[in-house]
Amino acid sequence: MNARHARADDFMKVLKGQIDVELAEQFLSDHVDGYERTTLDKRVDQPNERSLCGHVDASPRGVKEWAWDAYNPGGAVQGKATDSKMAANMSFVARAGHPCGADFLAEDFLEHHPEYSWQKPLLRDMKAGPWTTFQAGQKASQ
Repeated sequence: MNARHARADDFMKVLKGQIDVELAEQFLSDHVDGYERTTLDKRVDQPNERSLCGHVDASPRGVKEWAWDAYNPGGAVQGKATDSKMAANMSFVARAGHPCGADFLAEDFLEHHPEYSWQKPLLRDMKAGPWTTFQAGQKASQ
C-alpha cells in the first residue's frame, strides 16, 4: 500500500492545482507500479497490486499484509471522483469495475489460476461500466 501512496504523492506533486474530474479518472485508472518509482512522463503500464488501479489478480506477489497469495482475485472494484462544483450539487462520477475499464472474467481467471477454483461458486464476472455521473435525488430512469 505504500507503493500506491507513493504513486499518489507523485501525481499530486506534478499536477497540484490542475486536478479536475477527468484527471481524477486517469489517476484512479493509473497502472504505473509505485514501487518502481517511474515518473508521470515515463509511464510504463504494469497493472498490479502496486498500481493505483489495484489489479491484485495480475500480481505474482499478491498482498502479504492481507494474506492474499499471488494472483488473488482482489483489488480495486470501483472508482469515484468529484470536484467542488459537483460536490456543491451533490453529484459525482463513478465507474463500477476496475477504474481503468478492464473487465474481470471469472472463467478466464480460473482457467489461468486453478488454485482459486475453490472460489468458483462465488466468483462472478466484474464487467467495467463507463464513467457515469450520479446526482442526489436522481431516479432510476434518469
